[in-house]
Amino acid sequence: MNPTRTGRTARLGRLLAIGYVGLVATAGLARAFAGARPDGILDLLHLSTFPGSVLVTIGFLYPLAFLDTETNPDPDATGNLFASAALVTIGAAVNVLLVYGIVRLACTLRRGARR
Repeated sequence: MNPTRTGRTARLGRLLAIGYVGLVATAGLARAFAGARPDGILDLLHLSTFPGSVLVTIGFLYPLAFLDTETNPDPDATGNLFASAALVTIGAAVNVLLVYGIVRLACTLRRGARR
């Protein structure tokens, strides 16, 4: 494999990952600064960060609510306008890590199949 092409592909992947997380974070912050009204923007953000936002909710917010019974796992119920922005941004970062892991696994399996 050509090392120059691999470097370009890796660089493009990093740029796409940073752009995706940055776009989700910017949209979440814009929604928070606008007052976080109930609208379709949050639904779109949750859809764009699926399954990462669900994994964060199940893996972090629900156990936190189990340990502290006064904690509500719904970020909008906290009264903090930036809670939903944080949830979708972390969900986007989890999605990037999931894709990275899948790509690394596929490369490893493909390399093992050639031997």
